[in-house]
Amino acid sequence: MRTNARKTFLILAALIVLSAAAVLLTGQIAKSHAREEAVSALLGNDLLAVGNDTLSLTRAEAKAKRKWYSLSPGTAGTIRISDMEQAVILPAGDVSDIDITVRSDGKTVFFGKADQFSWFFPENGTYRFEAVCSVEGTAVTSKGEELNVKGTELFTAELIYDIPMQITFLSDHTKQGSVIPVTGSGVRGDVIISAGALAAPFPLITDGRGYAKGLFSVSYSTDPGTYTATIETEEGTREFRFTVEEEQYTVQHLTISEETQSSTVGNSDNRAAYNAMMKSTYESWYPERFYDSCFTLPAGGTVTTEFGLFRYTNDNPVPSRHAGVDIANEEGTPILAAASGYVIVADFNGVTGNTVVIDHGLGVRTYYYHMSELSVKQGEFVEEGREIGHMGSTGYATGPHLHFNVMVHDNSIDPWAAFDGTSGIFGID
Repeated sequence: MRTNARKTFLILAALIVLSAAAVLLTGQIAKSHAREEAVSALLGNDLLAVGNDTLSLTRAEAKAKRKWYSLSPGTAGTIRISDMEQAVILPAGDVSDIDITVRSDGKTVFFGKADQFSWFFPENGTYRFEAVCSVEGTAVTSKGEELNVKGTELFTAELIYDIPMQITFLSDHTKQGSVIPVTGSGVRGDVIISAGALAAPFPLITDGRGYAKGLFSVSYSTDPGTYTATIETEEGTREFRFTVEEEQYTVQHLTISEETQSSTVGNSDNRAAYNAMMKSTYESWYPERFYDSCFTLPAGGTVTTEFGLFRYTNDNPVPSRHAGVDIANEEGTPILAAASGYVIVADFNGVTGNTVVIDHGLGVRTYYYHMSELSVKQGEFVEEGREIGHMGSTGYATGPHLHFNVMVHDNSIDPWAAFDGTSGIFGID
C-alpha cells in the first residue's frame, strides 16, 4: 500500500511540474506572439508614394529584445512616371531615412536620397526601383510591454518612364519688336528653335529634370503676317505657326554733317568693326537669368528718338530704322546698367563711340552707345543701377545723348516693355 501511495504521489508531482512547465511555455509563446505582432504592427503598415503611384512594403526586418523579426507583407509594385512629377513621399511610420536605388540591366543608374530622386531624369524605359527606409520606434505589445525597435523596410517596384516631350510657345500672336516665351518639359537632348531669316537658331536651356526655357524674338522690322518657326529635337522636327501684328512707329528727319557721316558710318573700316562687334555679341550668351524685375531707365533726360522709328537722314528718300531709344542730356550725365549681368563689350567703336554691352542671360542684352567715358571693363559683373559710364557724343552722334538698345538673340525689341515689365522676357522663370 505504501508503495502504491508513493507512486501516486510521484505521478501527481510530475503532473504538477509538467502543468507548470506547460503554463510557463504557453506564457512564453503568447509573449513571443505579442512581441511579434507589436513589431509587425510597426513595420507592416507603411506605404510609399512615388509620383502618382503608391507602393506597399515588400520586406521588412527589425531587432527588438535581441531578436530579429522579419515579414514580407507585399509584392513588388509598379511605378509609372508619365509626367515630370516624380517626388517621393515618405511612409507615415517612424522612418528616419531613405535610400533609393534605380537599376537598369543590373547596373546602378541612380543612388541617392528621396529629394535627389526628384531630379533623376533618365531615358524613357523600364528600370528596377528599390527604396530602403531606416526605421526606429517603440512597439507596444498587447500586454503593455514597450520594445525599442530598429531595422529597415524595403519597397521594390518596376519603374517605367513614359514622359512625352512637350515644347510650348506661350502665345501664337506677337507684335513687331516683341518676345514669345518658350517652355519645354520631358526634354532630352538639344532643342533648337529657328525661323529662317526671321530669327537665328538658338537652343532652349534645359535643366537636369528635362524642363526647358527660351525666348523667341521678333524684330521691329518684321512685316506683319503669319510665319512658321521650326523646332528641332532628337525626336524629329516640328513646326509652330504664329502671327506678327503691326506696331505703329513714328517718323524722324535728321540732318547730320558730312564730316561726321563720312568719319563714322561712312567709313568702311568702322562699319566692318561695328558689324564684327555686333556679331560677337550674338554668338554666345549666358544660360542663367540675371534680371528678375523691370529694367531701370539707364539715364535721365529727354527722349529724342523713339524705338523702331523711320529715320530720313539728310533728305535721303530711303529711311533707316532706329533699333533703340535716344535719351539726350548734358555731357557727363551718369549712365546706369539697366539690369544685372556681365559686361561683354567695353570699348570704343568708330560708329557707336564708347560702347558697353551687358549680357543679362537667356539671350537678353542691352547696348549703350556714344558715351564720353567708360566706368566698367569687359568681364565684370554689374548689378542693376551700377554706373557704367557717362553721356557723351562719341561716334555717329549730333550731340550728347545715350543710344540704348535691348536685344534678344539677334533681334532688337521694344525697350519700354522691359521698363514696365510687360515684355515677354519676363514670361519665364
